[in-house]
Amino acid sequence: MLKTFGPAAIAAVLLIASPALAQAPAPAAGAPAAAPAARAPPFPAPIPYGPTITYEQAHKVLDAALAEAAKRKVAATIAILDNAGGIVYYEKPSSVAYNAKALAYQKGFSSARTTRPSKFEADRYPFNAGILAIDDVFPFAGGQAIVADGKAIGAIGVTGGDDPVALAGVAALK
Repeated sequence: MLKTFGPAAIAAVLLIASPALAQAPAPAAGAPAAAPAARAPPFPAPIPYGPTITYEQAHKVLDAALAEAAKRKVAATIAILDNAGGIVYYEKPSSVAYNAKALAYQKGFSSARTTRPSKFEADRYPFNAGILAIDDVFPFAGGQAIVADGKAIGAIGVTGGDDPVALAGVAALK
């Protein structure tokens, strides 16, 4: 039955859509040209990758993030990842649900793979960022690239406190 209606359905869609594909008429001679449409800002270049984060660097980032979480009185789950997305260090308070591990990891993984904050895509597409949660993109606050000497060496993912806690950890290596 699908084989019978398949070509007919395609033909109907093309027939209905064809007026939308027609070209607009040329402006009248002497008419002022329309202003060009505003363009989105240019897509920022990702940070280049450098050597992977060391255990000592990851520990500094974790300590600073934990200190910020304590200052804010939040139970933060923190994942420190290398620039390939592998976990180097992980901390989860016992009072936090187990699924916080997956959330912290995904935020960090998104930042490790894109070298941008995990919330970057949500800011670009504010209509419904949740639908963008695909493969390497997890568009929610809490993931930040860890940069040393202008190169991405890893990432931090935080659930509980999110960006302020993550940014405090990243600042520990500056």
